[in-house]
Amino acid sequence: MRHARVSLFALALSAAMLGGQLAAREACASVSIAVGFDALVSGADAIAVVTPIEAKSVWENGRIYTYTHVRAEQGVAGALTTGSEGWVRTMGGVVGDIGQLVEGEAVFVQGNRSMVFLHFLDKQTSSGTWPNTWEVTARGQGQYSVVVDDATKARKVVRSRSMGAIVLPNGPKAQTSQAPQQGTTPQAARLAGNVLHERVLDDAARELAAAWKRLHPHK
Repeated sequence: MRHARVSLFALALSAAMLGGQLAAREACASVSIAVGFDALVSGADAIAVVTPIEAKSVWENGRIYTYTHVRAEQGVAGALTTGSEGWVRTMGGVVGDIGQLVEGEAVFVQGNRSMVFLHFLDKQTSSGTWPNTWEVTARGQGQYSVVVDDATKARKVVRSRSMGAIVLPNGPKAQTSQAPQQGTTPQAARLAGNVLHERVLDDAARELAAAWKRLHPHK
């Protein structure tokens, strides 16, 4: 899933624009195959509930990337433990007068908690060396917002709204910004979105910790 095809909205925000209008360079839809629960866990080096602190956008190889400084409010499994900090790189952002928006990419909003599946960024970037840097596994499918249920006051995890269109593993039907519905395919019961969406955070964390031990026996 790390190498899933992405599509880029490149928005030129030049000073010559009048009336706040945007000039779009390219506009295409993003489509991804729904990621399985086990695949998402096994593809991650860490699972944690994080809060963004700050963000910096830079040019790298002709594309804008954003590095978001996050603090782990709750380490669920793996290398990013409770209280630790790091940087998460996502595609898109704004540098000067130029902005780029990548549909289907994880989105971090300062102060908003989310549960994320992260893997190490294993190379030095063209913009320099960033300490303790990660990327989101399966892009938008590897990020779940943490929200408080109005009725129960319990913290729940809900799927990201920035996933783009999701295609079932064995069929062409796509559902924009939604996880596939239960029962649509034999595999649907173990798709990550079906297992995690609207789960109480503590319950989800326990299942993820158990799955981590099964799928990462040597870590």
